[in-house]
This record gives sequence, structure tokens and C-alpha cells, in this order.
Amino acid sequence: MLFQVLYRYPDTGDRVTSSFIGSHEPFPGYWAVSEERALGRLSAELTALLPSRRGVRALDAGCGEGRLLGWLAGFAATITAVDPDPDRLDRARALRPPDTDVGYLAAPVADVPGEPFDLVLCSHVIQHVPSDELAPMLRRLHEVTAPDGLLALSYSRAPVGQGGFSIETAGEDGFSSRRISREEFDRALRDGTGGVLPVRLLDPAEVTAEAEVAGWRTAWEWTYHVLDDLGPADEHVDRDELVNAAPALRRHLGRDQVALLRRTGR
Repeated sequence: MLFQVLYRYPDTGDRVTSSFIGSHEPFPGYWAVSEERALGRLSAELTALLPSRRGVRALDAGCGEGRLLGWLAGFAATITAVDPDPDRLDRARALRPPDTDVGYLAAPVADVPGEPFDLVLCSHVIQHVPSDELAPMLRRLHEVTAPDGLLALSYSRAPVGQGGFSIETAGEDGFSSRRISREEFDRALRDGTGGVLPVRLLDPAEVTAEAEVAGWRTAWEWTYHVLDDLGPADEHVDRDELVNAAPALRRHLGRDQVALLRRTGR
């Protein structure tokens, strides 16, 4: 088994994440606008590739509180929502998108059912799993995806070649982050200390390579949540468009990345 069966996501109420956003977004409202644009770009890619939603079966692998269930229902009339945290899954149960058949399963991603899915969404999960579970998770998602099926994979990223691990907290003095080793990261996840969020900033090149080994081909990518100071450029161009139009910038900038992967035979 890849993950402990009884799991509690350590950032209760997304307190640490909210503190991070408040401390780092370049201007108020940017975080939400940047994510909305990324989802819009991803939606356009999916619309071009998927048939009518009536015939699409989707998996939300690590659905959390169901934040993206409504968005996913725009592409699939049948959804299986899986999360290892039963409390967060209970909140997701209250979000039943209209005209959509949604089944809920409290389980690790490793235990998702074997039904072949046409579309799999795995949003901001892989940065919160022990480091030795990334490759098996990608393989398992490959196993449960139909031939030529799609995986929408988003995660917290580092500059290319600079992946790392940290412990993030939110206290009276605000957000704080401390770099840690891979071993400390894995131990912190398995110990399950509440209020402390272990985060792996993943190297996009490493994720692409791991995905290829697992049987996935990257069809499209988008970098978002560009938190760096762009100086005068911010007054004249959209920071997300600027970064995604320039491969050299995309290698170094952006807190988050979304990739659309196509299943291939291995």
C-alpha cells in the first residue's frame, strides 16, 4: 500500500496555503485570476480532445473538499471522486454537480478502482506524497486510464533543476517556510503532524521524465502563479502570458504547473 489508510491532510482549513497566498501574491486577487486562466487554457485543450461529456468517465484522484468537481463535471457525466482524508471527502459529498453521476471513495490514490477512465484529474496532490510514491502513483493512474485517455496533472513546481522540500507553517507572525531534506519530508508526511504542511517543489523536467516512464506523453503544459518581481514589465504585459510565451522564462518562473498527458502503451 502506498499511503496510510487513515490520513488527515495536515493543513486544516487550508490555513497554511491561505497564509502563503497572502504573503506572496504580487497583487490582490492575482492568485485566483491566474488559476482561473490556467483552468481555462486546460479546458480549451480538453474540449478539443474529448467527446461529448455523456460518454466520458472521469476520476478526481485526490479530490480534497471537491473544489474542482464542478469544473470536472463540465467534461464528464460520470465521476469517481477519491481522497484518503475522510473528513475532506465528506465536504466534497455536499458538492454534487447537477446532471452528473458522482461516486465518492475514501481511499489512497493507490487504491482507486480499476474502471478505465477517459479523463483523470490529479490536482496538487503529488507535492504532498512521500517522494518514493510519485512513480507508483503515476503508474497506477496509467493502469486505470482507458487507452488514449488523458491525465490533467497540476503541482507546485520549482525552477527546472532545482526541486526541493520544505516545511510550511502559518503562525501569529505570518507564513514561514523552512527547507528540509528528502528524508525529513518523507518522515513529516508519514508522521502526520497537524498544522505543519510538508511541500515538495517538483522539478518539471523530473515530473515529465517520471511520467514518460509510467506511460504518459506530455501534450501540453502551462505555468501559472508567477510570484516573482517582474519590475516594469508588469505594467505593460500579462505576467502569465509573458512567461508561457518564453521557454527560457518558463524554466525558472512560476509556483504552479499544469500538464495534460496522454496515455500511451508501455
